[in-house]
Amino acid sequence: MPALKSEPKLSKFSQSDKSVSNGPCAVARPTSELVIGMVGAVGAGVTKTANELKGKLETDYDYHVEIIRVSDIISSMKTLDSTLDSTSRITQLQKLGTELRNDFGEDILISKAIEKIAISRDVNKGYDHSKTVPQAINRRIATIIDSIKHPEESKKLSDVYGDVYWQFTVFAPETVRENRLRNIGVDKGKLHGIFTTDTNDKDNHGQKVSDTALLSNFFVRNDGQNTHRLESVLDRFLEILFNVSTHTPTQQETGMLTAVTAASKSACLSRQVGAALYSNKNELLSTGCNDAPRYGGGLYKTEDNDCDHRCYKWQSQECHNDRHKKELYSQIFEKINTFENKLDQEKITSALKKTPIKGLIEYSRAVHAEMEAILSVARTGKLGIVGGSLYSTTYPCHNCARHIVASGIENVYYIEPYAKSLAIDLHSDAISVSENDTGKVAFLQYEGVGPRSMLKLFGHGLKRKDEGKAIQSQKKTANPVFAPSIDGFTTHEIRVIKQLKDLNLPSEESAANV
Repeated sequence: MPALKSEPKLSKFSQSDKSVSNGPCAVARPTSELVIGMVGAVGAGVTKTANELKGKLETDYDYHVEIIRVSDIISSMKTLDSTLDSTSRITQLQKLGTELRNDFGEDILISKAIEKIAISRDVNKGYDHSKTVPQAINRRIATIIDSIKHPEESKKLSDVYGDVYWQFTVFAPETVRENRLRNIGVDKGKLHGIFTTDTNDKDNHGQKVSDTALLSNFFVRNDGQNTHRLESVLDRFLEILFNVSTHTPTQQETGMLTAVTAASKSACLSRQVGAALYSNKNELLSTGCNDAPRYGGGLYKTEDNDCDHRCYKWQSQECHNDRHKKELYSQIFEKINTFENKLDQEKITSALKKTPIKGLIEYSRAVHAEMEAILSVARTGKLGIVGGSLYSTTYPCHNCARHIVASGIENVYYIEPYAKSLAIDLHSDAISVSENDTGKVAFLQYEGVGPRSMLKLFGHGLKRKDEGKAIQSQKKTANPVFAPSIDGFTTHEIRVIKQLKDLNLPSEESAANV
């Protein structure tokens, strides 16, 4: 297939587009249709999890499930060499996906997936304005998209489908992912580059799994030797999604929600991080966020008014860590420039930013969230930190890691990876990524309902009892907690297809009929 044209870019939906589902037909034709996005780093087992999810929806909930693979969309739009080995195939898919996002917009691959969903519904006569309400309700169809790699792809699906769309992130430790990929023949020497490109490509149009994962409704830790634990986790998530029986948050979910709430208090210009510290009896000891410390103990807060000296309003109102790194780049250039003239400072700085120097965290004014949680326990004289658990929205940096180990904390749970951290490199004697490695602090990826979805899923307000007895729904007839009108998102799908036609891209068969 010849190279695709590079213009124009896909436009984003306007605010007026989003109002369609709020019109008078919004509750007239509810649907049980689902669109599920799968997010995960290469080797995390996203495809395996998608297949398990498909099987459960079909067997237990009487759904018809289709899986759309984004890799198939890429290969249909760009020529992919079918003779490539596993290593080359992964790297080429990464490269071609980035090219397509660069040429046609960061949501181009998902727009093609949306087109496929709309066509499938049309071909199967699943959407017709003449149909009655019961026919719309009984549409037990689910589409699983394997897999989403960029936050704009996630946002596009959410914009189009609203409460029809649910996103799963699948995690696995890097050592587990490495073993899985080596077992299928991926070159060990290429793994670091593949992982880096996958997690947070420096190209804005590249893969950014780390940022995309944060937008998910459900988080799955897929690090087991078999599927038994994975199946149990998926069973619970589906029961929550379909309101089958009564479920309440686990301790992990409670702890992470507390950490996310704490993060919202941070005014740090770089990122908001929150932490929550619990005793070994699951009693909340303290919370913390990343922000500048104040005299008398603790951090600055909004109530300090004129005495609030956080970076966003203090002195030059800039990130002091970034400012000092810029000064460091200049000092390095000046030293180098004494040996040879005609050097380009901009090029030198650009080169330095590709080294670990860019990852320095030494110059920040902020106390990190994990440290503030630990210090808060010390300030208040509480007991119970030894053997306790720390919930952090982000993987701890190596500075925090050493204090976590020294404090006696037993377990750390986190959502967002942090590439700058050298915690394992510096403290592999005391830190492990496995919960079965006794004698070490376990740094584990969070598993549970997404903190930002907890009130939505656990506080939906649906009826729990009938004549005094708890309601037990039947899985095969249960509807999702939210069943939006089919008339809303199908209108958005048509707009997406029109946008694709305006790009003069090769269209799917039957697209003209949608």
